[in-house]
Amino acid sequence: MSGLFRLSNWSGLIRFQSIGAAFWLSIVCFVAITSAQVLGQGNQKPPRRPLPKPANGSRGFEQYAGKDASNRLIASGATRGGGTKPTAIAPMEGLAYDAHPFFKWQAVPNAKSYYFTLRDASGSSAQIVYQTDVATPQLLYPLTAPALESGKLYSWRVSTKTDIDKIAGTPVSFFILAGEDAAEVKSALAKFNLVTPQTTAERVRQAQIFEQFGVWYDALRDASEAINANPQDTAAKAYYEALVNRLKEAEQAKDEGDGS
Repeated sequence: MSGLFRLSNWSGLIRFQSIGAAFWLSIVCFVAITSAQVLGQGNQKPPRRPLPKPANGSRGFEQYAGKDASNRLIASGATRGGGTKPTAIAPMEGLAYDAHPFFKWQAVPNAKSYYFTLRDASGSSAQIVYQTDVATPQLLYPLTAPALESGKLYSWRVSTKTDIDKIAGTPVSFFILAGEDAAEVKSALAKFNLVTPQTTAERVRQAQIFEQFGVWYDALRDASEAINANPQDTAAKAYYEALVNRLKEAEQAKDEGDGS
């Protein structure tokens, strides 16, 4: 009888120890899993902000959270001042996909030529990267010019001399996409087989994709090249004019908002 009692006590003790071991084992596992989750969250990169898309309506475009000094690399706006200055037909702070951007500005009456200056970063004290005389109010950055770097901020300005006076335009900044942002645009172009467009219609479609991502320099280049290649294409002409008008309306809306 006593032997049976001792056996029963031992069985209970074993069960108690087993339950205790299982309990502490569960605690250890919980702590380990929680610690791993915390460490994983600490090492996990924050979600990347998507590229800017055009805002609905005529109120300008979303800002791009880039890495320049001001964190403002795309702003609503295209033209400032009247038609007497060589004013950029591009956002005052815009995005470019191609490292050989297309620059276009409003023609100045009686201007015989224009002087184009490109600087490394913004500000009049920044180092000059490229400068040249241009006969027409546009310039495709030459392949023979100093290479521009992806992920960097640049600024450009155009001046001209008329029979009466020398006129300088407002400096304009732009940022060349790099990394995941550039890859996202490239993926969108590849999806529609528009990495190297062959026809006017494809060029316009490529411009529309650039516009969807807020990459206005490339959108303007494509739209301009489309109508230059086929001046009789009414669809290409209509898109170019609408694109320029959207930029102008955005700047007008911004100016009205700043003045309120």
